[in-house]
Amino acid sequence: MRSYPIRVPRVSYRGADPRKKWKRDNANRVAGKIETYINDEMKQLPADSVHVFCSYEIASSIMEDSDMVQDLVFGIDAGSNGVTVYKGDYEKALANPQ
Repeated sequence: MRSYPIRVPRVSYRGADPRKKWKRDNANRVAGKIETYINDEMKQLPADSVHVFCSYEIASSIMEDSDMVQDLVFGIDAGSNGVTVYKGDYEKALANPQ
């Protein structure tokens, strides 16, 4: 479980291969969209709340490749099927799931 606001890890590549650079840039673009989507959704929820985001739901909402989204979501909290995010106080958030 991660606390709001979340950060999606970015992909790094320092080599000279243009194809690998393109893949890195594309993955980082999608990571930014995932991060923005989750943080915007959490911003609308009340304080001390918990929400589960499924990878397929995120991919559908941001209109990106489902496999890539699953790989990037795995980097948030080691769960490719989704991520659970809490906002505010952890104990209160668990006692009051949304």
